[in-house]
Order: sequence, then structure tokens, then C-alpha cells
Amino acid sequence: MRLLLFSLLLLLPAAAQAQLRDQARPNILYILIDNWGWGDIGVQGGSIPTPEIDQLAADGLRLTNFNVENQCTPTRSAIMTGRLPIRSGTHRVTYGQPYGMAPWEFTLAELLNETGYDTALLGKWHLGDVEGRLPTDQGFDYWYGIRNTTDEAGYSSTPQYDPEIVPQPFIWEADAGSAPRKVAPFDLDSRRQIDREIIERAEAYLADPARAEAPFFLMTALTQIHPPLGTHPDFANVSGHGLYSDIITELDANIGRILAALDEAGLADDTIVILTGDNGAVTDGIGGGSNGPWRAGFTGYEGGLRTPAMVRWPGTIEAGRVSDEIFAALDWMPTLATLAGAPELVPDDRPIDGLDASDFLTGASETSPREHVVVFIGDDLFSVKWRSFKIHLKTAEDLYAPVQEYLFPPVYDVAQDPGEENNLMKFTLFAHSWVYVPLGRIVGELTESFTAHPNIPPGAEFEGYPEE
Repeated sequence: MRLLLFSLLLLLPAAAQAQLRDQARPNILYILIDNWGWGDIGVQGGSIPTPEIDQLAADGLRLTNFNVENQCTPTRSAIMTGRLPIRSGTHRVTYGQPYGMAPWEFTLAELLNETGYDTALLGKWHLGDVEGRLPTDQGFDYWYGIRNTTDEAGYSSTPQYDPEIVPQPFIWEADAGSAPRKVAPFDLDSRRQIDREIIERAEAYLADPARAEAPFFLMTALTQIHPPLGTHPDFANVSGHGLYSDIITELDANIGRILAALDEAGLADDTIVILTGDNGAVTDGIGGGSNGPWRAGFTGYEGGLRTPAMVRWPGTIEAGRVSDEIFAALDWMPTLATLAGAPELVPDDRPIDGLDASDFLTGASETSPREHVVVFIGDDLFSVKWRSFKIHLKTAEDLYAPVQEYLFPPVYDVAQDPGEENNLMKFTLFAHSWVYVPLGRIVGELTESFTAHPNIPPGAEFEGYPEE
């Protein structure tokens, strides 16, 4: 049907073309999971059944080399802006310090909103917690959820907690153009309930007759599987294997509910469904989590940077396709702009690090346009992945470990060494030192770009780059 609509565009007068183009624009449903390990789903070796997720993967394209940033805030920023988070001052998670996207940043939600999409965010934001930097200030027509990290649900449960020092966190709701409203305190009890509320609101949103009148962008940002861990009472002990398994079971059921609501509303064929995580699983001290074959950690290793990822668009994206081509969270903004028929709205007054991979997703090209990803942790460049080679300038084994630097950065081939254990510089006696050449080119070009377009400090206001 969609291909027919585009063909008919060529035969109609301009006014009729515009009307038909509006009908042909796809809806976009992005389901974002928090702290989701590559190996936490059945189709990628997970031990806890995930039939709904596995079916979604079978119905579309599964990306086995999908790359995110190493923490919540940077990945969400990359999705929204198509820019390296270090450019936007959103490259680290902060507590009690100014942060968030500068109002100058142009988001995916703003781009789609300008083309007539209805836009809504349900769930976690974590890209700014003050007015002027909330979702409804950055292109979303409606928002329900939490401003910051799920950590906040545990604050009031600690014996020493002082609400005079750190105010009680809340769940919020807002419409564009109006002040946010407090819905309920965000504590351990509401933490167990919030994903159910997000799902129910998503179901109501999709069932609204208004969805047939204009295309929509619905960002459903669930709080699972982020600590403090908890599951809805309906899923307590349901797996028989412990809390983490219960959460995976709940997560799979919730994704199934959203997809069922899309079907019931008759919107599935006209909707791009994207399902990814924001970073790999936290596997230390929480009783579960699998990053598959990849070396774990929230550092520069693959386990923290690859998550499950799949995209479905019936009739346009081939069902059952699996690709190990490199794709990054940065790429969604320019890619979806093209698929929504508005590539011209991607800003040209700032560096955009994302690449338009629309031809790759739709099968017009078997290869992704992306050959490398760079990994910043805070202000520091930790690693660069180019093709299948991974070069580490710095490493840390986990969030609490000391940082190690190298005179000669180790080189790994992650295609055959997913654990990043066999340093090719050592085992082939520097025969792989040629890999430093593309590394130098990538880092050199990035350094030049940072000089020409200075990075925005965290929390800073920003008026735009000075004219050259």
C-alpha cells in the first residue's frame, strides 16, 4: 500500500500530492529499554523466554551490531540530536549539577513536529530537569514520566535521606506550552508500578481516533531494567528464577501489549517500530543480566555499548533479516528524517554525527554507511571501533575501577574475539599497527571538528556557533 501511494504521487496535481504525502508518512513508535543486555533476549541466547520480542525480531530487521553510548543520558541525547553527546554537553550522568540539552539543540521530536507529527514521550527523559529543558520544551506535545534517573526512586528509602537537601522526586505530566504537573511521588512503590502506567497510557494514545488524522512519533521509554530493581506485583515470582527473570518476563509482556494495541488500532502496517536499549546490562551485584559474548562494563568494552535492536516496517523492511553491519544510536535522527520525508530539516548549522542509513534499513543497500564509532566516557576518548577492529586508548574494568592508559593502544578484532582479550599488537608482534592509521584519521578529523565547532559545556545556555 505504501509503495502504491508513493507511485500515485507522480500522477497527481501538487495539492493532491501534498495530501497523499501526509497519508504516506509513517508513524514512528520507538520503545527504549534501560540497561538492556545484548544477551537478555531469547533470540540472542537469553535463558528467559521473550516470545514477544523474538516475534518482533522475526517480523523485521534485527541489528546485532547496534551501538549506543555508555550511559543513559548520552544515548538519549544521541537519539534525539544525531550529535555526539560530548558536543551537546550531555556526555555524562550528573547528580545535582546543571545538565541537559541546551535549548539550541534541535531534536528528532522537533523535526517531526515541524512536519505535522503528533509527538509524545512516555517514561524516562534524563536530558534536563529544569523548565526550558523538559520534553515539552524540546518538541514533544505531551510527556508523562520522570525527569531524571530511576535511581531517584530509592532516595526516600535510605535512613539518612533528607528532603530538605534533596527534594522528594516526582512523576510528572505536561503538555507543550504549559507548566509540568506533579502526578505522584517517585519512590520504591511507584517504581514498581510506573512501567504499567506507561504501557496503559501508550495503549490509550494508540487507541485515540486522532491517530488516524496525523502521523505520530511515540517515544516509550520504559524504566526497566534500571536499579533499584522491582517488578509489578502481577509479575512477582512469575518466572520461578528470581527478580531479574521476573523483570525480563514483565518487559516482554509490556512490549507485547504495545504491539497488540498498535494492531488493534489498525496502525501496524503504517508504523515503523524501533526497539533498542540505551546501554548494556548492569551485571554486577543485581542477580542477573547478560551481555552475551561481549566483554561487560559501562566502559569502552562492547558489552556496555551493544544492546538488542530491531526495527519493523511491514512491506518496506524485509521480515527475518539479520545484519551485523554497524549502526549507531546517532543514526536514528537523520535516518528517520529521510523516512518521514523531511531530510532537509536535519540542521546544517552544526556538526551532525549521525548518518542517513535509510537505504540500509529498507534493503536498497546491503551495507550500512557507518564504518566506525567513537566512545567517549565523560570528557575522555576511550575507544574507537573501525570495521571489526577495536582500539582502546583507555580502559576501566567497571564504573568503580581505576582508568588505565596505554603507550601502545591495544587492538582487538571483536568479530573473532568478542571478549576483547587477545591484543593483536602483542600476539602478532605489531603486524596490526597499520590499524593505527584509520584511528589517527578518525581522531584527527574529530579534533578538527571540535576546534571549529566548540563543544557546549554541561548545563550551559548556547546561542549557536559564531559566524566564521
